[in-house]
Amino acid sequence: MNYDLLQISLNIILIITSLYFICIAAFTLGLYNLKEKNYNIDKSSTTKVSVLIAARNEEENIENILLSLYNQTFPKELFEVIIIDDHSEDNTKTIIDNFINNNKDFNMQVFISEGKGKKAAISQALHKAKNHLIIVTDADCILNTLWIENIVAFYQKTKSKMILAPVLLTSSNTLFEKMQVLEHLSLMGSTAGSAAIGFPVMCNGANMAYEREAALEVEKLRHDFNIPSGDDMFLLEQFVKNYGYKNVKFLLSKSAIVKTKTCKTIKDFFKQRRRWVSKTKSYTNWKIITTALIVFFFNISIISLLISAFFIPALWSLYVLLTLLKFFIDFPLLKNITNFMNQSNLMKWALPLEFIYPFYVTFTAISGLLINVSWKGRK
Repeated sequence: MNYDLLQISLNIILIITSLYFICIAAFTLGLYNLKEKNYNIDKSSTTKVSVLIAARNEEENIENILLSLYNQTFPKELFEVIIIDDHSEDNTKTIIDNFINNNKDFNMQVFISEGKGKKAAISQALHKAKNHLIIVTDADCILNTLWIENIVAFYQKTKSKMILAPVLLTSSNTLFEKMQVLEHLSLMGSTAGSAAIGFPVMCNGANMAYEREAALEVEKLRHDFNIPSGDDMFLLEQFVKNYGYKNVKFLLSKSAIVKTKTCKTIKDFFKQRRRWVSKTKSYTNWKIITTALIVFFFNISIISLLISAFFIPALWSLYVLLTLLKFFIDFPLLKNITNFMNQSNLMKWALPLEFIYPFYVTFTAISGLLINVSWKGRK
């Protein structure tokens, strides 16, 4: 047994663990300092809004979001909805057309995408938009009736170039669904916490807003349109590069929460997560890259200890200890975000998830970077 090599390996794990603790502690501190607050709209300063949605094969979901938008408390004359149908192969566009015909008082338009993929669709919608504030969501989401009103009020108060907002996965009946929701909440907590400390490293394209002119300006500088995924993260990168971290804010408001469904099968879940991971090799922001690497190598460290423990039994206790340590590091962040999202009942699954999470992270990270990913019939 090479004890020197073992000692070096354990020292590396100690360093990675320390970096992970610092990273999550910073995000947790940001989240705890990010107080929930509802702002009132300044009616003397009217802000007009364009809501952009890319839709592909969403016949099961599209009517829900159309109704959510129609029932918004924000005055209908102050916002438009632009939907780009990304060459759907089902009745998505027919449902939208029928909704438009039956609601003539609603400013909604639908177009066929000139390109392929969500990124091209949102870009097309952006160029068709007429209003100052852009809000983007997904076709499979359900919105609170105060959604637009809250985002507009927050924008009027902060004048942020980009606003990130909460997304909640719904349907947590099975254990698989519960763990999806909890894992996604940890990502949302990190998104909010990192933005709160002026260090935004994540966002979710299902719920974000930005100034139209700023988006058109950064679009000229983006070099990621040849990459199918990452419509949200690459946009965040370019906004930060152009306007600085302080111009990206997170809106912590229950009325601004957007709800979307969990994946139905494990296969769909891993396909979605690999799609998310596949874009990371093209990131250029060192803070985003560093955070991703710290999380990845910390989870690799846990797996390495588990494998080594089969050959060096003394490492079993260290493996369990490191997994429990991860739980205690993650717990405050998870506790805060689950309380905010009214999902605190899921915390009882947090510890079991910690024993599964390293394998899931490692598998999706490696496979997402090495294997071609397909989504809705496209690679």
